[in-house]
This record gives sequence, structure tokens and C-alpha cells, in this order.
Amino acid sequence: MLDLRRYWQDVRTLERELPEYVWLMGIEDSLRRLSAGGPVEVPAARAAQLLHEKSHRAATDEEIAAHLAREAANQRRALDDEMRRRGIAIVTVPVRSPK
Repeated sequence: MLDLRRYWQDVRTLERELPEYVWLMGIEDSLRRLSAGGPVEVPAARAAQLLHEKSHRAATDEEIAAHLAREAANQRRALDDEMRRRGIAIVTVPVRSPK
């Protein structure tokens, strides 16, 4: 039987060791059929629960960097699409240096 008092003591102890926000990756669980998607940033309180339950792990620096790069590319693409839809174009004008 699960001892709730012990569970919450363990979770709070783990939470105190974490920064305010934590990047986590889901762990595939054959019973739950979870897919290991990209990293998610969660508050320390929730991260402590997920780490204690062993359903997630801390994301690596490489996973976080790749995720942030994908998000930045998606934002640039969305901005370009919105500008194109509104008929706005950005034209680069080459500048010659004086001789």
C-alpha cells in the first residue's frame, strides 16, 4: 500500500533540489503507450512528481537546444507566412562600400 505521507515527503525533498523550472523528457512506458515527444518545461513541484514516479527524466542540453531551435524556426516560418498573407515582403538591398 502506498504511504502518502512518505510519498509527499519524498516529492518535496526532490522539489527543493530542483531549479524553479525544469526541462523533462517523457519515458516510453509499454503499459501506457506514451510517446517520447520533445522536452517540456514544467515547474519544480510538478517536475518532482514526474521524476519521483519515473515517468519522465531530465532533458539533456542537446535535446533542449534542438527543441528551442525547432520552435524558433516554426515561429519564423509562421511570421513569414503571416507577412506573405498580408502582402508584405522583406527585400534585402545590397550596400556598396565607398571606394
